[in-house]
Amino acid sequence: MTEEDKSLDLAGIGKLAKAIPDSAWLKLVDTACDTFSKVIAPITSTTMGLGKLIEAKFDGMVDAQKILASDAVQRANQKIEKSNRKPKGKIKSTVIISAIEKASIETDDSIRDLWANLIANEILDGDVHPEFPRLVERISSNDAIVLLKIAERSQKEKIKLAVKAITVSLNIFGITLSALLEDESDFNREHLRNLYLIQKSEGTWKLTLFGEEFLKSVSDPSFES
Repeated sequence: MTEEDKSLDLAGIGKLAKAIPDSAWLKLVDTACDTFSKVIAPITSTTMGLGKLIEAKFDGMVDAQKILASDAVQRANQKIEKSNRKPKGKIKSTVIISAIEKASIETDDSIRDLWANLIANEILDGDVHPEFPRLVERISSNDAIVLLKIAERSQKEKIKLAVKAITVSLNIFGITLSALLEDESDFNREHLRNLYLIQKSEGTWKLTLFGEEFLKSVSDPSFES
């Protein structure tokens, strides 16, 4: 696949949109809009003004963004339902709106699922740090796998569970993380260190406390060990 094919064409998701008849494309967009509204309405009903802010942000997106945003929100809702937990109603507008907006321009399916996890966790508990959406935006699938590989060394049960949950989101369950790395390099680790997610201690890379909390925020809340 060429770089042109991988890039997001906001006028129609690249060549796929160009190949779809106008009527089918409009139906796809309408379905995305309906799905988004149905999913968001009950989630934001107890948070004054948030629903209108989200709808306004969604309405301002181009069609291709609406499809990707709807996909992320629908995934988040499925994770919430599967978790059998009741949202605490403490959603932060800065986190949820930023996450939905960034998910709307993410064509990497695995990373978009991390966005869905973050959205679901914020809706459920309202404790996702406002800095975390910026971090998801700045990591690639390869960065995520390197981070998980480092996190595997943790002895903390919550981190072990988070690693398993994210592994499922990245569609790599049952395969070793090492086998999936396209090109693990010092750059990946240096980048993660610059994001304050990892640090080197006694010659070994480890998660920082910030990194541990980040992993929890982007792990699937419906995952059970």
